[in-house]
Amino acid sequence: MKIHLLIVAACLAGFGAIAQDAYHQSLQNSLQANYGLPAGAWVLNNTEVANLNADYWYGNISASNLPAEGLAFSRKVRIAVNSAGANQWDAGYGIQNIQPIGSGSACLLVIWLRAEGGDGKVSLFVENSSTFFKEVYLTFRPAAQWMQFLIPFDANQAYAPGGLSIGLHLAWQPQTVEIGGLAVLNYGPALTVDDLPSQTNNGHYGGWETDAPWRAEAAARIEQIRKANLTVRVQNQDGSPLAGAAVEVEMLRHEFAFGTAVVSRLFAGNNSQNDAYEAKLLDLDGQGHGFNWVVFENALKWPGWEQNWESTKAEKANAVQWLREHGIRARGHTLLWPGWSNMPPDIQANQDDPAYIRNRIFNHIGEIAAYPGIAGNIAEWDVLNEITTNRDLEYALQGHAGYVTGREIYPEVFDKLAEIDPNTGTYINDYVTISQASTGGGLYDLKKQFIQEVIDAGVPLDGIGFQGHIGGFPTSIYDVFSILEDFHDTFGLKAKITEYDTDEAVDDDLAATYLRDFLSIVFSHESTDGFLMWGFWDGAHWQGNAPMFYEDWTLKPAGEAFIGLVFDEWWTEESGQTDAAGNFALRGFKGDYRISIDCGEGEILVDTIHLSNDMLVVKSGGELVVGGGEAASARSFQVFPNPASDVLHIRAAEGLQGRAFLYNAAGSLVFSREIGGGDSLIPLRFGKGAFRLVVESGGRKRSEWIIVQ
Repeated sequence: MKIHLLIVAACLAGFGAIAQDAYHQSLQNSLQANYGLPAGAWVLNNTEVANLNADYWYGNISASNLPAEGLAFSRKVRIAVNSAGANQWDAGYGIQNIQPIGSGSACLLVIWLRAEGGDGKVSLFVENSSTFFKEVYLTFRPAAQWMQFLIPFDANQAYAPGGLSIGLHLAWQPQTVEIGGLAVLNYGPALTVDDLPSQTNNGHYGGWETDAPWRAEAAARIEQIRKANLTVRVQNQDGSPLAGAAVEVEMLRHEFAFGTAVVSRLFAGNNSQNDAYEAKLLDLDGQGHGFNWVVFENALKWPGWEQNWESTKAEKANAVQWLREHGIRARGHTLLWPGWSNMPPDIQANQDDPAYIRNRIFNHIGEIAAYPGIAGNIAEWDVLNEITTNRDLEYALQGHAGYVTGREIYPEVFDKLAEIDPNTGTYINDYVTISQASTGGGLYDLKKQFIQEVIDAGVPLDGIGFQGHIGGFPTSIYDVFSILEDFHDTFGLKAKITEYDTDEAVDDDLAATYLRDFLSIVFSHESTDGFLMWGFWDGAHWQGNAPMFYEDWTLKPAGEAFIGLVFDEWWTEESGQTDAAGNFALRGFKGDYRISIDCGEGEILVDTIHLSNDMLVVKSGGELVVGGGEAASARSFQVFPNPASDVLHIRAAEGLQGRAFLYNAAGSLVFSREIGGGDSLIPLRFGKGAFRLVVESGGRKRSEWIIVQ
């Protein structure tokens, strides 16, 4: 192990007197000639030898300084990582600044890297030496050949000598990595990062090749699992087939969740109503195709709820109602994020009082899940968020009665939610897999352990949330698939991509290419049922770098890629005539459809269906009957009252089970649930007007119009 103590005074005293070496002079000349930059001030030493005397390495590694021949630099560091660590930072390489850096200074990190055999994985960092605040953090796989990286960054704060650390976290896996030409130039506040070159070599993520074998495999899976056969049969009144009837099948929305995080104050007439924002939620492409799911970004987080972040509680409920009225399903984020900074401050203040903590958590769940307008209208909750890294609550409870590990609180949270809202879906959400390009070890394994603990406690967990905050070096497509496959093989649960966006180091063209590849592999995996961006517009995005729209609402290349996939390549609209058997057949993407049948002589039927499995629908009289059977008997299900105002009752005959679907006048599905075993209730929180109720049971279907007043 080599650990140098940085003797700042000695370095500073001699820095100005020592002429820069050939490598540093050549680098300055190259940056000035190729990019028109002024001369930058060296943040590290201005000679390779001095830098190699000031660097350090640590962890279970073997390292040496060696000559480098035939390269732009003359010395290199060769590091052999002997074993993987529990965390990637358990072994590393670094160096600290010897010159001060002013806040707001534009800086350029230069480094050459290679991995022996091209099988390495590193995290490149520039961070505060004391707080570990990251100015730069990029995780990627270096190639077998030497590559130069140019990484610009604006210093977010001032750094005294020794205050900034630059280096690599290397304990991802056993590997051999070589480093050369490390330098940092300071251009001061007169320039910005936009004035500096960026060369990240990040376009060659795993699976980027146009002929990569995963593409055909994914397309075949999509055809198999995301589509179903639909046959529309048209009959005469005597039951004989009617040939030549005109049939039009128009997709209304996907069964798969395609959505975004939203800001509650910006729509539904709330305090910062933005008409363009609201309109885009419903119509992304100018053809009336919008998101079918959303998740609230901050409004429903525990502190956000109690402190009225973004909007009041009433406005948040209003936003939920607006979404339901427009056929958009809502996710809640998040009931419990168990770090002190992510809970109300009184939780930390009472960390030694388990009874106080439990009461506060359960009272919060009871309030938010039962709040008028929100109650029954949240399709899914991220019940737990980032429990692998937010462990303050766990440690505070640990050792108290009933809390051996402290994590026993987690099943109690699920139980409380089930008591208040038994019909909502439940998820555990985290970033430590796909976002971090991690396929095992450390936090990855901890996520699996904690999920298993919750399941072992008897919690009927519905799904696993995989955050998709993609770094400057996009996660390998092969790794995305293997992560989804591993968790599905282990738990057999649904999966959702819950927070997709890309780092600003990913340029617009690469962002579009990667989104198309990422979305394709996700859509092709049998476990996934949704993909949600963490914001879609630069004007309301936590990093100002959303996937879909620039701040002026111009569509980004990644937005074009999303629309091209979701509403074109993965969209079904077909028309034609019935054959001699009275059939019109197709294979369509699963979702809601409007079917129009023109039998001639002015007889036109328009009806809606939900295609989820292979389906036969038969025009029987004035409606479509699923499965070709007779319409469900009026005595099988009683629906009352009609007109209705607050609640619709569906009373099933003894032993009868089925499912009810409620569509608004535009044909959008606004509610569905299993029914049977007596009375089932549908809360009427979707606005006033005419709604179509469809009841399906045993392959038979009954529908009627309900007036809500």
